[in-house]
Amino acid sequence: MRKRHYVILGLILAYAVAGVVATPRIRHSWWYLQENANRRFASFCGLSAASVAFPWCIRYGVDACRNMRSRGRPSKVDHRIFALALGIDPSETMMIDARAMNVARFKAHLEGFKSRHGGYLLWCFGRFAYCLTPPTKVEYGKVMERFADEKAFERFAASRIYSPAALFACYVGDDAAIAPAFSEYPAYGAMRGGITSLRMFFRPTPTGALSPVNVTRFTPFDVTFPAWVSCGDADAAVFMDFEERYGVVQEARREALIGFDYADGGVATNAISCWAKAARANPSDPLLVELVDALDFEARSYLAIGNVNGALRCYEHRIEIFPRDVAAIHNFGVCLKKAGHPELAAGVFARAVELDPLQDEHRLELIDCAEAGGHPDIAVRQIDVMLKRNPDDLELKKRRARILVQSYFDGKRKTGGEKDDNTPSRYLEGRRKL
Repeated sequence: MRKRHYVILGLILAYAVAGVVATPRIRHSWWYLQENANRRFASFCGLSAASVAFPWCIRYGVDACRNMRSRGRPSKVDHRIFALALGIDPSETMMIDARAMNVARFKAHLEGFKSRHGGYLLWCFGRFAYCLTPPTKVEYGKVMERFADEKAFERFAASRIYSPAALFACYVGDDAAIAPAFSEYPAYGAMRGGITSLRMFFRPTPTGALSPVNVTRFTPFDVTFPAWVSCGDADAAVFMDFEERYGVVQEARREALIGFDYADGGVATNAISCWAKAARANPSDPLLVELVDALDFEARSYLAIGNVNGALRCYEHRIEIFPRDVAAIHNFGVCLKKAGHPELAAGVFARAVELDPLQDEHRLELIDCAEAGGHPDIAVRQIDVMLKRNPDDLELKKRRARILVQSYFDGKRKTGGEKDDNTPSRYLEGRRKL
């Protein structure tokens, strides 16, 4: 190999190292692929490899990486509802998308907002979705009035927030409560009974590390009711109930975030356990709702490429978190049916029918699986239930008759009856004898 070949090889290696070190988007490409369930992994890797040897491919590689990020589904929570609940101007709020943001940049956003408004209140309504609102004093009675307003409630319901407690589940803290999360060492809470408990930092990240902001950094162990919320015109007993409910939703949020911390560490069993515990305490937590939507999106992505087992795992996790999620149970049964397990699918659809007996779609799937699994009696019983509600449904009557006839022939075959005893040729043979 000649000297110029070594020079060219050295330049290519130097270019590759410089691209990885100096381009944050390249370092975040793996996260984009995993978070957004991108299915163009091969094309992106090909473009990235080609850009090392052919610099004119850089533009296509950057475009591919931008497309990955654009595929990320936005949260269903509208950040302006916090301004509506607090009674402030929506233009004073600030949305932060922390999907590809390091801790230093996140802190810079907080400091900039603090310099303009004198402080901030941090809200988290998605794993990497934050909202900043100015510090304010709020009366609980006024918040209740806004939830009682029909038009305002429609906006809250569109974000799947149906009560003030569900709204305050998104509250993280003010400037004083969040400051310890940016220290280089774990911060500790006040002494209680001579025991110092860890307040924050479930998994500390090195200062300046280029990694997505971890919401568990902003989760205190000691949940305190916000001092800027007062009773106002609300009844004292109602306000006390809200204070208790606030503690419950904050504890549920902490369990959900600990679950994400376990998931980041690859401990799926502990993560599912934490999420299920959080769902029992506050099933309407926007963070859990977003998690369930992500599992459903990933399951449908698996089905689109023919990976039924991957979809089964997603729906199984979703059912473990929300055991009474009828949609997940139904989809789990559909996946079992596609995987060739009709008897197992029949049991799953029976559970869906038990939870939602008025939905005929569950019963139709149960009829299909029961018939395919060799249980015609179950299929007939389910058809009879549907015929009581729709007595004029001719297709159901035909199907019932077909199942009964097939069941009769199968029974004769199992008992060792004559093979052609019930065929038209029997009658023809009888006429020939005459």
